[in-house]
Amino acid sequence: MEDLAQRFGDDAGRNCYSKMASVASWAFNRLFWNESVGCLFDKVNGGPPDASIRPNQIFAVSLHHNMLSGERAKAVVEKVREHLLTAYGLRSLSPSDPQYRGHYTGGPAERDGAYHQGTVWPWLLGPFITAYIKVNGASEAARMQGGEWLKPLEAHLSEAGLGHISEIFERDAPHRPCGCVAQAWSVAALLRAYVEDVKGVKPVARAADVTHRTQGALRKTPVTATA
Repeated sequence: MEDLAQRFGDDAGRNCYSKMASVASWAFNRLFWNESVGCLFDKVNGGPPDASIRPNQIFAVSLHHNMLSGERAKAVVEKVREHLLTAYGLRSLSPSDPQYRGHYTGGPAERDGAYHQGTVWPWLLGPFITAYIKVNGASEAARMQGGEWLKPLEAHLSEAGLGHISEIFERDAPHRPCGCVAQAWSVAALLRAYVEDVKGVKPVARAADVTHRTQGALRKTPVTATA
């Protein structure tokens, strides 16, 4: 909202949203930062915070606007890399957690129970690569590392659903592909990370050349009915 207010020349609104963002950032860090582990709690809901190491926290770094200092952002990326990164994506839960389940087997109830308890999600590799390159200053070395992390999934295109990326993989090696053989969000997230982060090709706003004066004139132009 602060960015939108600035784009439309609303200085009062920009200042207001800036203050609100500062308060939100302070509250987020106070509630979610797990000092003893060096990453974010997974859930805070009135009771004791959930210290499970899950991939949700990577979005606090990968999104364009984040609420963490550079030091904390790097710590989150390293914690996710240490506990969750595999050749085919991020685990949904750290193997060190007692609730972790290493294999996706059994009937529907058993599989559903394991779905978020360690299962590897390839689409989450996209925001992880974004976050990694971001905290490393978009260096050439960081972008090359991001490309390396994508190579096993490139090879996976000739496995399971040919030309596609599977929905999930088993948590433990050799990471058997499971779920849907062709998952759109797996393809989309990884393609976006490859183009925007590894190759550095960012989308460009089409309306960037529209001036505030022109926008103001358009808002003031009366609308007339025509036959």
